[in-house]
Parts: sequence; structure tokens; C-alpha cells
Amino acid sequence: MAAFCRMQRLSRHGRLWSAAQHGRTVYSLHAAQRMGARRLSTQAHEAIREDDVQLRDAFDLPTQTTLGSSWFHKGRPTGLLMESRFVSPTSFRQAGKEAVVEAESLVARVLNASTATERRQIVKCLDQLSDALCRVMDVAELVRQVHPDSSWQTAAENVYGEMLEFMNGLNTHVGLYTKLVDAMDDPSISKVFSDVEHEVARSFRRDFERSGIHLAASAHARFVELSSRIHDRSRTFLRSQGLAPAGTVQVPVDQLHTLPASVVSEMLQTHAVRTHDGVAVVDVVPDDWAAQYVLRDCEDSKVRETVYCAWQRGASSAVQSLEGLLEDRLALARTVGFESFAHMTLDDKMARTPDHVDEFLRGLAVQARPRWDAVAQGLARDPRAIRPWDRDYYVGRQQAKMGALPQLAEYFSIGRVVMGLSRVFERLYGVTLRATVPQPGEIWHSDVRKLEAVDEDGHLLGVVYCDVFARSSKAHVGAAHFTARCARRVDDDVGRAVCDSTVVERDGMRFQLPVVVLICNFPPPMPNSPPLLSWANVETIFHEMGHAMHSMLGQNGFHNVAGTRCPVDFVELPSVLMEHFARSPHVLSLFASHYKTNEPLPPGLLRQRADRRRRFAALDLHAQLFMSALDQRYHSAQLDVRPDWSTRVLAQVHADPMFECTSAQSMFAHVEGTRWQSRFTHLVGYGASYYSYLLDRVLAGRIWDRVFKGDDPSTQLSNNPLNREAGERFRNELLRWGGGRDPWTCLAAVLDNGESSHREIEDISKGNKSAMHIVGTWQLPDM
Repeated sequence: MAAFCRMQRLSRHGRLWSAAQHGRTVYSLHAAQRMGARRLSTQAHEAIREDDVQLRDAFDLPTQTTLGSSWFHKGRPTGLLMESRFVSPTSFRQAGKEAVVEAESLVARVLNASTATERRQIVKCLDQLSDALCRVMDVAELVRQVHPDSSWQTAAENVYGEMLEFMNGLNTHVGLYTKLVDAMDDPSISKVFSDVEHEVARSFRRDFERSGIHLAASAHARFVELSSRIHDRSRTFLRSQGLAPAGTVQVPVDQLHTLPASVVSEMLQTHAVRTHDGVAVVDVVPDDWAAQYVLRDCEDSKVRETVYCAWQRGASSAVQSLEGLLEDRLALARTVGFESFAHMTLDDKMARTPDHVDEFLRGLAVQARPRWDAVAQGLARDPRAIRPWDRDYYVGRQQAKMGALPQLAEYFSIGRVVMGLSRVFERLYGVTLRATVPQPGEIWHSDVRKLEAVDEDGHLLGVVYCDVFARSSKAHVGAAHFTARCARRVDDDVGRAVCDSTVVERDGMRFQLPVVVLICNFPPPMPNSPPLLSWANVETIFHEMGHAMHSMLGQNGFHNVAGTRCPVDFVELPSVLMEHFARSPHVLSLFASHYKTNEPLPPGLLRQRADRRRRFAALDLHAQLFMSALDQRYHSAQLDVRPDWSTRVLAQVHADPMFECTSAQSMFAHVEGTRWQSRFTHLVGYGASYYSYLLDRVLAGRIWDRVFKGDDPSTQLSNNPLNREAGERFRNELLRWGGGRDPWTCLAAVLDNGESSHREIEDISKGNKSAMHIVGTWQLPDM
């Protein structure tokens, strides 16, 4: 909870249950045929332009372009991410000190504001103050994750820690809060605020009050104590995930013969085979690695049950940390005047209340129940006999009967995929991506690529740095979108004017352009061969580029609500929508071709993969619904805090009629003695908001169907979603607002294109319980 510099790193919300998808595909990379790599098949693709060639080759042929490593250390450094203050670790530390001085100056201006003009500038000053801190702190967080130089990492750690302490003081600064509230509550001042400025003011006020600033001294001391405990218990709970399971499980050696040979070999090397009651057995550690193979491949149900129960038993220390965390969150929420932590968390989200979330989840469950019933009936002759430890096994058998999935990587060199993204953005928004050579010192590793987002008139909209290749010096953050600098208007700044290479003039005003960094861990480049992406990685880069385009186009004049700085249950909508585009045959025809032969991707290959994904998607949906409901229960007002209470709640949610499966209820039942909640780490970062994953998938699916009228490889619909009118509607009614307008207003405006009834649009725009009920009746999300 921070009024200033709300750190934002958006990570792709991965699936937490995956049916028999444990194998890793290995692709054979051969030397690219250079002449072939320079031309795309004109039979399947439009003529390739020079900009397309440069964009593709920046990723596919790095050693043959100016983006190779030869220039990396040449020349005088110009500053990390085009920031002249970030030339060295020493100058980075100095930049942190300067940011604090600038912030102190702005604090003084707010506190001394007395005239009407000065008071009207209070929201602007607070937004400018937030930007001053974030421009350093956000980059410090990035450097800590990706910079290979330990001296830079150390500097970033120090800067981040010092500035965090300063920022925490601002978040509880009574003087700033009082000045803001006085300005907001004075009609002569607030009447001149724009709609976006009102939203900025409200966001600052909410964050101040969630920091307990309005509390009496004793209550505030209690708030500080609880906040500190929550922080400590969150870290303890996450650290407990690295603990090895207590004890081992005795498994007969002859029951391992159906597991992959390499897995069996490693198990036998770890623990010696011994004899027990005349049977050769081996002790297996029931960790994630062993459990996934035993549950999927072992034919003996009793062995699967034993491993499952040991795997899901959960460490008592993890359960205790989690229960303490949840109890302290409830106490914190009540300290600041909320009924529960869920009420506090949802107060400024799309969902607004726990009751609304429940309405949405139950609506989805009603639709989904026939689907998971159907899946269960197809798994075994008697689905009622399927228990939780049998599920992966039966799904794996079904998948084995269907044969191996087609390998698509050779049709998706990363350069072609990025080129395809540029073509998609051009058709939807008139925006293209342009590969640019960074200056010395601008990037932190020679693998990083710099892209400029440019509009049809050649105007620069922002910069996207792509650090997408795996390397040992990069933290394991998965796929993520880092905001290094937010878009905002700067010509009306108070005090020192911002002046650097990311400030441009537009319509007589000056704007700071957005700078974002995309982090992935794709296979690294190989000499004379393009890096190839698995289908999952294609979806990942489309997803992350959805966030990037939100940052590029979400320019509303204010830092605090720019781009992806919007409610957590709304922010994933643009990126999830891009996953729909990734699966569109019309979109794939723009770029998907074999990296050696240039032959286009055969439509049947993608259709086969789509059919397979949908076959078991209902199980994934059941898991997501269950976790969303459990998250809400854990953060509700009613907590029975007797020992091991979280396990009793777990069992109660399992038994909720919402998750009823007529054909195979036992497949989803709680197993006595297991404590799965000990592994639910998303409770730390997504407490009371885990439902966001499902909500944004439903919303994106509705926009895809009703606005873009997109095609689908499994249904063979032929509608072309690359519609400029639809793209402009999505851009103007949703993307450009960032967090500066009510998400329900944005959603209703996007959908108000004649494809939905006036009554539905009106109900949606209200964002109340009825709106959440309507959304729960929309098409089930594509998992």
C-alpha cells in the first residue's frame, strides 16, 4: 500500500494445474539458410518491407546486424535506459539522492500551498513527486533483477532501500494528506480538476488512508506493527516453499518402470535400492519433481495415493506462517475501518466487494459444471472411482492415446514473431515497432534489443527494451513487464523541468514518453541460427507486448494512472486479449513460416493443438475457480482461528456446491491429512484478488467475440480480427485511459458497438453486483 511509487512488475499469471505437461521439448536447431532467412514466402505473407527485415533480423540474426555485441562496450556511456543520470553505479546512487531532494522540494510546495493557484497544483505536485521517485526506484528494481554487474546490483540495492525508507515516510505524511483532502473537498479548487485528475486525487487519498494516516496515535501504532508482521510473515511463508519435504516415501522399484528412464535413473542414484518384506523398494522424496512423474505415469493407484498424500501434506511451519499472515491481514483491515481484508482490497477494484466476486465465480461455475462433468466421464469407465491422485494419470493416458502434439517452434523464430506483432499493432492502431541501435551504456547486456513504438506520422510514442533471452545473470522472474518510466505531461511541471531524450513536443505541449522493459527467458541465440519459440513462448510474448502497448498508448497526462497503472483485476485484459490474436489464423498468416523453407504454418497443426488444449481446459478452469474461491474465504470477515483452521476452510471450499461434479465428485474432493494451502504462494501477491485472472479472461473473450469478431483455429471461423475500426475503438475507449477512468465505463464503451443490448451496456457501466452477474454469464474463459 503506497501512495508514492507503486512498484509495478506485471508477471504472466501462469496456470497452477497442468495435466501431464511435464515433459520438455527439445528442438534441433540447424544453421539458418541465410538467403532464405531474408525472404518470407510471398504465397502466405505480404511483401516484406525493409523495416520488417531490420526488426526481424535484430532478433533472428544478431551477429549479422549492428545489434551484435561488437559495439556494446565502445564509446562513452550515455546512461542506462537513456537516462543521463544512470551512467555508473556511482552516478546511480547520486540520482537516488537527487530524486529525494526533488521530492522534498515538492513536499514543501504542497505544504506551503495557500493561494488558489497553488492549491490547484497540489495533485500535479504529488503526481510529479511520485514520478521523481519511481524513475529511480523502478529502475533500481529492474537492475536488481537483470543487471549482470554486481557493482550495479549493489548500488541498486542501496538506492532502493534508502528511497523506500523515504517513501514510507511520505505515505504516512499527515501534512500532505491534509492538504490533499482540503483541496479535494473545496469545490472552488476541485471543480477545475479534469476527470483524470480527479481519479489521480482519489488514488492518492485511498493509498494514504490505507496506510492508516487518518488513525489516532494508538491505532496507527497498531497499524505499523501489523504491517511489519505481515511483511515478515509473507517472506517466511515464501521461504518455506524451498524446504525439502520431511521424510521419504517407500516405492516398489517395479512400479517405476512406466516412468521415463531418466527419471527412474535419477531416483535410483539418489537413494539405494533395498529390500522390504521381500520386495525391492527405493525411498523417494515427495517433492514437486518426483510427484509430477509418479502421479502421471505410475500404474499403481496405491503408490500414487501414498506419494500424493506425502506431497500435499505441507510443512507445519508454512501453514502456521500462512495462518498468521491471514489473521494479521484481517486485523489490519479492521484497524483502518474495513470489515475484512477482502473488503479493503476490493474497494478500488473492478469487483468492488467480496459479494460481487462471489456472484461472478458462481455464475462461471454454473456454466462450467457440465464441462468438467464431461471431462470426468471421458477419463474412465467409472469416473466416480477417480480420486485426486488419479487425475493426472488418467489425463496422461488420454493424451498418450491422442499421440504427441505437433511441434511448431520451427515456424516461430523470435524475429518473425516480433515482426508479426508490429504488423498486428499497425493494423489495429497505426503503430509500428522499429528496431533501433542503442547507445553505449544504454542497455545492461548485449542481448537486449531496443524497439521504438512509432505512429503513422512517424512520431515516437515510447520505447520498449526486450531482454528476452535466458542467461545465468538474470533473476528467475519468469516473463514480466517492468515500467521503467511512465508517460506524463511535463510542460506544466512545478519547479525543475524534465529534459531528456524521452521528452517530446506534441500539440504545443511537452510529454515524457513511456519506457518499459519486457523480461522473458527464451532460448538464447545460436551462431547462424535464429532463436525458435515454443507455442507457449509465442503466447507469452504476445501477452507481454499487450502490456507494453497499454503503456505506449495509455498516455493521459499523469504518471500515477498512466498505462498499466490501473486496478489489478483490469490490468491483464489487454495482454490476455493479445493471446487471442496470437491464436488467430489471420494473424499467424502475417508471419508464421518455417525458418528454413519459408513455408507457411499448416493450419491443421494449430487446430490440432487448439483441440487438445480445449479437451482438458475444464479441469484448469475448475482449479482456477477453486483457488479464487479459497482466496476469498481466507480473506473474509469470518475466521475461526483455532489451530489448523486454514485446513478446515480448505475442506469446506472443496465441499461447496459450486464445485460439484456429478460424475466424479471424488476427483475434486479434499483428502484428509493434506494441506494444499501451504503451497498457495499467490496468496502473498494476489491476496483477495486471485479471481482477477478469470475476470480478465472473460472480459477479453467478450471483447474478442463482440468487438473484433475474431477467428478461431478450432471452429474454423473466417472473420478477420485485424479491423482498424475495432482497434481504434479499443484504443480510444480503453487503452488510452490507463487507470484514469472507471474500468466499467471503459468496458461498456468498448462493447457499445451495436452487438450488445442497450440494457446490458447500461447495466455493465454501473459496475455493481448485477454487472458482475452478467459477466459471470458470458462465455467461459479460454484457458
